[in-house]
Amino acid sequence: MSTHRSEPRRARRALGAGAAVVAMSLGLAGCAGEPAAEGPVTLEFWTWSLKEADPAAQAIVEQYEAENPGVTIKLSEVGGTPETSSKLLAADRADEVPDVVQVEYRALPSLVTAGVVRDITEDVEPNRDAVADNIWALSTLGGSVYGVPQDIGPMMLTYRTDLFEEYGVEPPATWAEYAEAAEKIHAADPDVYLASFSATQLEFFAAQATQAGAQWWGTDGETWSVGIDGDASLETADYWQDLVERDLLSVEPLLTPEWNAKVNDGKILSWAAAAWAPSVIYSVAPDTAGKWASIPLPQWTPGDASVPFLGGSTYLVPEKSEHAEEAAKFAAWLGASDEGSELLLTLDLYPGGNAGREATLSNEPPRLMPQQKDFYEVADQVIDDTTIPVVWGPNVNVATNAFGDALNEAALNGTPFRDVYTTTQETVVADLEKSGFTVENP
Repeated sequence: MSTHRSEPRRARRALGAGAAVVAMSLGLAGCAGEPAAEGPVTLEFWTWSLKEADPAAQAIVEQYEAENPGVTIKLSEVGGTPETSSKLLAADRADEVPDVVQVEYRALPSLVTAGVVRDITEDVEPNRDAVADNIWALSTLGGSVYGVPQDIGPMMLTYRTDLFEEYGVEPPATWAEYAEAAEKIHAADPDVYLASFSATQLEFFAAQATQAGAQWWGTDGETWSVGIDGDASLETADYWQDLVERDLLSVEPLLTPEWNAKVNDGKILSWAAAAWAPSVIYSVAPDTAGKWASIPLPQWTPGDASVPFLGGSTYLVPEKSEHAEEAAKFAAWLGASDEGSELLLTLDLYPGGNAGREATLSNEPPRLMPQQKDFYEVADQVIDDTTIPVVWGPNVNVATNAFGDALNEAALNGTPFRDVYTTTQETVVADLEKSGFTVENP
């Protein structure tokens, strides 16, 4: 697999009504927000990680409130990123925004370019050293910080140790070895697959392409770049198409009853995802505990351990929050302070803060692999190796819709995966143009 980086096409925003919004997203300071309030303050917190009925979440809230008299945290449980983003945009238009919002990192650019998120660079400055630079980068655009990292997804491969041994397969260190393992396992038992191929996982395929040298979105001044159909991306498309066409992967979505049954029955033997995968597998296949292990993600280039993060969330402060300074202070405490990031561990999250990361090293391993005492040491090394930044564009939702269904259809019908990447590129660029961007060929 080649790791050279292809030159992406560039989308340049024309000056007009929306230009100021993009300029803000690329580094200009946001409004200072309302001055610190006098008297009691209630901060409304939209989140799905801190559930009101969860004693661990309540303990975190009570700890902060005890240390900050006069501040009350009101938890409002919301759905995942698409629902939250839509709800926040509607709340902004109605001037009824919350004070802190949890979203996935990929949603950040769209919310920033919409002008609904506050630049909190100065607010979090006292906490900058409490989070590694490669993790701050997840919530940063154009040098400005727009969110406090909550949790992160160091990429790992989780696999069935007992069945790998039974089939005489070594854990793959490279994607070439991964393909060899898939072939050997399926040849030994046609009902068994190394893994499933879930076409709707846009983040995974974006991370794969990024690991191989692609850059799906990027920013340079007032310019957005789009490289979904670059050479490195297309080579990863060829790799996965080869495995699918040779019936070495089971083409099906993740976490369906059928997928869960195959994992329980030892018919699907691995999942290339992140350090959060063991808890997900345990939730659907608890009886297989003790039969799994996790290792760093396979490499495209032997000896190059660089990877991007996969998944995770950040805490944003809406631009129209009436208590923006207090909100930013709470977000920084929860995600970046030593105390807050350690408390996030009680929610079964992989915290982004240094103290939380360090605390994982003395944690018991995940329940899925109680025998793997070095799990968190391996994950921590993966975090150190996560040196490839991922920049999401302002229209990730458009890419998601264009990519998933088309790739699934291609996998089932045998049409070229490359065409899916090319079509997604064209759709994303056309959407940017429609929103006021112009496309500039290399």
